[in-house]
Amino acid sequence: MPALKARGSGRMGMAERGATGMGELEGLLEGLRSLSGEIRTAAVLSGNGDVRASTVPPGVDRERYGAMLAALAGLARRTVREAGGDGFAQARIGAEEEGYVLLVGLSGGGTLAATTDPDARVGLVLYDMRNARSELERVMGSGEGTAGEGGSE
Repeated sequence: MPALKARGSGRMGMAERGATGMGELEGLLEGLRSLSGEIRTAAVLSGNGDVRASTVPPGVDRERYGAMLAALAGLARRTVREAGGDGFAQARIGAEEEGYVLLVGLSGGGTLAATTDPDARVGLVLYDMRNARSELERVMGSGEGTAGEGGSE
């Protein structure tokens, strides 16, 4: 598996600290959380809004969490489409005291989503998410649960 390269900061790439015993997508999400350090939760949604992988803690309803993220991603896509565009690259939704929800569009209509604390360096987190995008797209396209792919808006 190709690694995300360290950016001169001494931080290891995602594949260098891969998680064993997990699905490959979950391992990549955990690697992203370790790389960034400011991500509370992360999830990958398919093009039709199904949660493909997530790092939500126990006690959080994964399906409800995914449905809310899918709704936000759908709104971002529709807003861009209404403005004459053809897809969104990223979106940032902030709450004063709760933190941020960050969305990065994936090929095939999928979405990489993350939540952070309010004091997170959002630009750096989005940078790490964009760097993880190609590896996530590769895994999603390689057969790990590819049923249901494709946009549905």
